[in-house]
Amino acid sequence: MLKVFVDTAAWIALLNVDDELHEQAQEIISELRHRRVRLITTEFVLVEVADALSRPSMRSHTVIFIEGLRQMTLLRIIPVSQSLLIDGWDFYRRRPDKDWGLTDCTSFVVMTQEKISQAFTSDHDFEQAGFTKLMARH
Repeated sequence: MLKVFVDTAAWIALLNVDDELHEQAQEIISELRHRRVRLITTEFVLVEVADALSRPSMRSHTVIFIEGLRQMTLLRIIPVSQSLLIDGWDFYRRRPDKDWGLTDCTSFVVMTQEKISQAFTSDHDFEQAGFTKLMARH
C-alpha cells in the first residue's frame, strides 16, 4: 500500500478555509482517499497544528479536527517517543547548513524509516531533504 506523510502545512490548509492552499489540499486529500493511500503523520506535527491554530476563534475547530483525525482509518499517527525525539534531534544536529525545524527533522526520520517518498505539504524543506511534496504555492 502506498504511504504519504502528512505535514503541518497540509493539515492547516485542510482545516483553515481561509488558507490559500485550502482548495488544493481538499483536492489532494480527496484523491488520496479515493486511492486508499495510507496516510502517516506524527504527534509532533499535530502539536504544531494545535500551536498554529490556538487562537480562541479557531481553538474549538482545531480540537474537533484533531480528534477527528484520530478516528480516520487510513491515518496512522506516530506517537511522540524518546527514541523519535533523539533520532530527530540527531538529524537536526547533523544539518547545521539548513534551517529545518526539529519537527521537520522528526518527520524526515519517520519518512525514511517508513520508506515514504511523498509528503502532503507545501514546505520546501521536504524537497531539500530529498522528498517529493504534493502541494505548491502559486
